[in-house]
Amino acid sequence: MVTLNNYSTTGTYIIMDSTGYSIVEKDKVEQARQGVGGFSEDGQLLGIYVEANEGFFLYNDNNYKINPDNIICSNIKIDNGERCFRIEINNQVVCDITYKPFISPLLLAFEEDEEEFDFLLYLSSLLLNKDTISFYIRAMSNIK
Repeated sequence: MVTLNNYSTTGTYIIMDSTGYSIVEKDKVEQARQGVGGFSEDGQLLGIYVEANEGFFLYNDNNYKINPDNIICSNIKIDNGERCFRIEINNQVVCDITYKPFISPLLLAFEEDEEEFDFLLYLSSLLLNKDTISFYIRAMSNIK
């Protein structure tokens, strides 16, 4: 069983097991979280987590073992306000999502951080480079 902080819905976890996933309120879960997950604009489940000091990227029903040397993540702006979120692991594209992010009126009025409203942008910041990936794996390994 893997427990992920649900970025898409505050106060909940995504619990994954061999039968799939469920969303539960945080106060009903005793297990420490192992990572972060959430949903793309079109409902795809994505996340990263650490289990037994090893990192994993989750995309729908697939789990990919990652380390700082075998993963490349990008999230770039393209035409018409869309973005392209892409993950390569061992030189193989395992995720390629083109999406139009939700733009909050608060972002424009109060200079809010884009990552607060864009899960894929947040995820790409965690997978930005070798240092951020290594730090994330070490930090999540220390949560009890």
